[in-house]
Amino acid sequence: MRPIVLWALVALIGRAECKCSLAPIVDDERSIAYVCTHGDLNDLGEISSEADWIEFTVSRFHVIPDYAFSRFSNLRRLSFYNCRVNFIAPNAFSGLDGLEWLIFHGTGMLVARTAWFLPLSNLRRLILDRCGLVHVEPDIFRMLPRLEVLGLRDNDLDCLPIEDFEYLRTLKTVRIDGNPWDCECRARLDEYLRSRSIVQEVECRRQVHVCRRYQCMTPIRFPVLPAVLTAQSTHDWERERAVIRGNEFQTNVFTSLDRLPDKTAWIEISGLTIDVLPRYGFFRFGNSLQTLDLIDCRIATIENEAFAGLNKLQRLSLVGNRFPVLGSAWFRNLVNLQQLILQRNQIEEIERTALWHVGGSLRHLDVRDNRLRCIAVGELAELKKLEKLDATGNPWLCACRRNLQEFLTQRNVGFEINAGGCYETESEIPGGTTGWGQQQTIVQNATLTSGKVHWTSFEDTLHQTNVSVIVRPPPSIPPPHRPTISVVTPQPPVYASTCYPEGTIDGYKTIYVCRAITSIEDVNAVPRNAHTIRVILSNIQTIPARSFVLFDGHLTRLELRDCGIRTIKSHAFAGLYNLEYLSLRDNQLETITVDMVQDLRNLRHLDLSHNSIHRISNDAFDRLPYLVHLDVSSNVMNCISVEYMAQRLRYLHSLNVADNPWSCLCARKLAEFLDDRRVQYDEKSLLWKEDCFAHPTPRPGVTIRPTVPTIPFTTTLTPISTETVTGNCTAREDRAGIRYQCAGGNLLLLQSIPPEVTAIEFYDGHLPLITSDCFSKFVNLRELIIRNSGLINIEQGAFNNLKRLENLTIQDNPLETIESSWFVFENLDRLDLRGNSIKFIEPGLFRYLKRLTYLNLEGNDLRCIFSSDLNEMPNVYVVQFSGNPLKWRCRVELEQFLEARKIRFTVIENSCEGKKLVRNLLLVNKTDGSFDCPSDCSTATSTIDRRFFVVFLLSLITLAY
Repeated sequence: MRPIVLWALVALIGRAECKCSLAPIVDDERSIAYVCTHGDLNDLGEISSEADWIEFTVSRFHVIPDYAFSRFSNLRRLSFYNCRVNFIAPNAFSGLDGLEWLIFHGTGMLVARTAWFLPLSNLRRLILDRCGLVHVEPDIFRMLPRLEVLGLRDNDLDCLPIEDFEYLRTLKTVRIDGNPWDCECRARLDEYLRSRSIVQEVECRRQVHVCRRYQCMTPIRFPVLPAVLTAQSTHDWERERAVIRGNEFQTNVFTSLDRLPDKTAWIEISGLTIDVLPRYGFFRFGNSLQTLDLIDCRIATIENEAFAGLNKLQRLSLVGNRFPVLGSAWFRNLVNLQQLILQRNQIEEIERTALWHVGGSLRHLDVRDNRLRCIAVGELAELKKLEKLDATGNPWLCACRRNLQEFLTQRNVGFEINAGGCYETESEIPGGTTGWGQQQTIVQNATLTSGKVHWTSFEDTLHQTNVSVIVRPPPSIPPPHRPTISVVTPQPPVYASTCYPEGTIDGYKTIYVCRAITSIEDVNAVPRNAHTIRVILSNIQTIPARSFVLFDGHLTRLELRDCGIRTIKSHAFAGLYNLEYLSLRDNQLETITVDMVQDLRNLRHLDLSHNSIHRISNDAFDRLPYLVHLDVSSNVMNCISVEYMAQRLRYLHSLNVADNPWSCLCARKLAEFLDDRRVQYDEKSLLWKEDCFAHPTPRPGVTIRPTVPTIPFTTTLTPISTETVTGNCTAREDRAGIRYQCAGGNLLLLQSIPPEVTAIEFYDGHLPLITSDCFSKFVNLRELIIRNSGLINIEQGAFNNLKRLENLTIQDNPLETIESSWFVFENLDRLDLRGNSIKFIEPGLFRYLKRLTYLNLEGNDLRCIFSSDLNEMPNVYVVQFSGNPLKWRCRVELEQFLEARKIRFTVIENSCEGKKLVRNLLLVNKTDGSFDCPSDCSTATSTIDRRFFVVFLLSLITLAY
């Protein structure tokens, strides 16, 4: 009896917690709208069947089954924001004939499938922003004849077949920025959109002209290999293969392609029986594959998406197979195909539009030794660049052959068609057991049951082809006619202890750095009067109670960054009553409670970014009454108590909330809170979109701009107008001139530096904003370093008159955006931007840096670094970008671009990445990340393990000397 009562109580409690609530009227229209937060499909029972708008936010769905919403016959809008969806059934949205809006934002879909949209013929708005899409099945556009708004912003797409947009007759607006587009494909897409007067919604940044520039990935070109595939040229074919010097292995299963690296440029499969060529079978090679040859593989069926993603493919050879019909959708992704070899495949028919998809690029078509009776002239008319047609060995109808010859002659296309007899009617054509059909059968019977795979990596292809690159001077040789400057930056001495001094502020406030420690007790080796302690690149999972009591009233700044911290015990910071700055960035914290911060009453700055925090308790704010700056970016927070923050944090004027899966309702409250405090913020980080049900109407006089925060913050609570000079500078002279090192200072400290100085090093200071012309008097400046100084924004013209600047370092600051107008330097040689929080680099940033040779973007938050931007720097020979959360396709294409240009960089090894993507997400329709790397897959080791290895290696080298 007791278990029954217990289960009844559990059921009542579950029903009492209603996750879906009726939302108010929006947009002056009567709408029955429901918002479901932290819900699932079981909560649909709480919603009236008359609802016309359902919005799920911050929810998780194991599966969206067939007919999941069929009882909501009146549903017009369906939205999913920051939700986790493991699987969507093909008929999940069946029954929603009247649906007009379908929105997926921040939902990991990876592939948008045609089957989902079959019943949605009335859809007018389709938003798939930030869904991690790597592919959009082209037939989707055929299903949506009334679509007006299409959103594909901030995904991992590199190309879309332009011709499929023809079906979107009513399309008015698209959002396609934030993808690593192939430059040629993006140019064609832009041209098409302009011809249709379709508006591109671009996230502009301050200057209007920036919106006209787009970022893309520059393609790497190689010569197309010659097509020597006839039986008479076997020797030539083997000789060509030897020249390619590809790798080889023998196999009897198609899945053996898992052994190939992602960056593979040429694949030949011969003699391997492949009854069905599966969709997405070659997808992970799409970033580099130039040539694909499938020879004597007995392929009977080719699925529509078999060649999906291969938009860089230049030659496709299908030889010695057995498919009677050339499918109309097979080649729709091959937008750069130049050679199509279709010999000995028993082809009897070419479906209409089958060749249209390659009409803008195909130069050579080979259909020899098939069963073609005719090819419609209309099919070849779409091949605008066709130069040659090989069509011998087919039973041509005489009338069709004459039409073909006349058409090809008029178009100046070279051709080779049977010069002998032809057939007046189809009844005269012999069957498959005699003549040319018999010859083909013999060839098929001669194929092997097991096959071979030849392949060549992208790196090998670079060495075997003459790729034109700009030769740059090696690092040891300075560019000619360049003034040299000796960069003298003091390095910390090597101590036996893992903690060592790094400098001072005001001559007496000491800074200590602890690196690669495994226990917080190691910090006790630091003198108790230390002003700043930085613990970095360490392995400390727990901070126990009273860990820093030794430093009581002395410690002002404490950084525990990249230490793997999971737990902070109660009273861990006991005694730190004068602590003003605490950074817990890049750890593994999940919650922040009052016990963790109860001894930090005078804290001004709290950095919690780049953790896994999903909750900050309200009472935690009670213990931080003087907090000025709070950074909770890059966590997993769905909501935060804005009302409680507004009451308790009266001095807060800098709040970073970007890159969290905020719910729509909470995003609205956060936006209103930031407006009331006059804090500017990144609009897209708070879902302030018209698509969101909970979008607010801006109040009169309030202007919302998608820019980064510019309100400066200080460690004091006095107004900025009364700011006084802080910090001090020390001067010394070296071979390059006069160098000033300034610690703990603000912008006013620059007034004390003489104009003839040649190097300024500004560290541990307070520079939230660099104003216009603040460095204009330093006309001889050749080196400028701004490190760990709280830099948030730079005004246009801040670096005016720095025409001799050669080395610019902006490091370890909360800087999120780099604008193109900041760095206009004629002689800049090195640009170091490592260790900031950069999320966006404006197009055109590097066009003024023609002499730059070294670029470092390590340790930022960039999701893509576009090679079209890097292409504007002709002399760069080192680009470092590790430590950024780059998208899969963007990282691979960036590495290929740098390799082809002979630009040095640090390789980020993860050979399992592409296999996991294809096998787990595309072939078996899963997005739960459950696939384990196979044993032959060399994944990258953990960050901490690599760093400990580096530290250990450096220690051995030091001891050896």
